[in-house]
Amino acid sequence: METKPVIVSCEVLRDEIERVAPGHDIRFVDGALHDYPDRMRAALQERIDEIPGERTVLLSCGRCSNGTVGLRAGRHRLVLPAVDDCISLLLGSRARYLEEHGRQPGTYYYTRGWVEYIEDPYQEYLKIIPKYGEEKAAAVARMILEHYTRVALIDTGTYDTGRLRPYLDKVCAFYDLPLEPLEGSLRLLEKLVTGPHDEEFITVEPGEELEECRFWALAET
Repeated sequence: METKPVIVSCEVLRDEIERVAPGHDIRFVDGALHDYPDRMRAALQERIDEIPGERTVLLSCGRCSNGTVGLRAGRHRLVLPAVDDCISLLLGSRARYLEEHGRQPGTYYYTRGWVEYIEDPYQEYLKIIPKYGEEKAAAVARMILEHYTRVALIDTGTYDTGRLRPYLDKVCAFYDLPLEPLEGSLRLLEKLVTGPHDEEFITVEPGEELEECRFWALAET
């Protein structure tokens, strides 16, 4: 296999993966696909299959609601972080995510990628106003986050968080939630790129398929 890996990444992590992997061949999939696991899997598989030769392919994403389960390595070797979703990647480890989740499980997380590439509940609210009217649309939108207790902005050091504040202030005012800054970390993404690929990662060898059971251990740790 060639020594330099190819990276396939969710677009939500564009800022972060481009920072830790300058000069690498990075291929993105649409961030909005995280709501549609089957479509996400198909898009990731397409990116993998179009890579020529026999390569190590680094997947900059997690389990993502089973959006990566069923991926076929084909002639390549796949490596991805052993995490549930990209929040662990943005915070630097699954342990850090579990710590934050234990402290405040009702957290809606943001980075620039989540604002730019994903339609969040507030944007969905704005879109349905013409159909339902402002009052009904607001009631539906607030119901989605009714059990949430905060909005968290993860600062990964790869973008200007100040540019997001006007939008997030609107979001927080609409949902009556506090905005809390969180220090992000590129540690796990850097480790994905440089190794070692130890117990924090899942490796799918050529000819294998990423089975769901590879993620079951996450529920036990």
